[in-house]
Amino acid sequence: MMEGPETDMLFRLSGCKVRVAYLNGSSELFAPPVELIQSLAPRFEIGCPDLRKTSISELCFHCEDIDKLYRHLKEHRIECLSEPQSFDFTKYGFGKSRAIYFKDPDGIILEAIQDIIG
Repeated sequence: MMEGPETDMLFRLSGCKVRVAYLNGSSELFAPPVELIQSLAPRFEIGCPDLRKTSISELCFHCEDIDKLYRHLKEHRIECLSEPQSFDFTKYGFGKSRAIYFKDPDGIILEAIQDIIG
């Protein structure tokens, strides 16, 4: 939890209170994490994320079982943009994968991808 004069100054808001989580998938001690911020007070304006706009359109997470994740997301009423889709990029020097786009509670588009071996 972050709050107080420094947080107010950082976000240029009075009475600002945010919850912060850090994701770091690296084994390197100094690798920069991904920082997730949830505004508790005041509520931030929610924009309209779009994969066709110039911006950070999505954040991708690796998963072991995309079908299991998809079922979990659907069971928890998370909006998925499609069912898991399969891709074969071997002719471009990459591998095979399955991926889905979904939205977090603020409407931010996220991606989950599973590498397909073989």
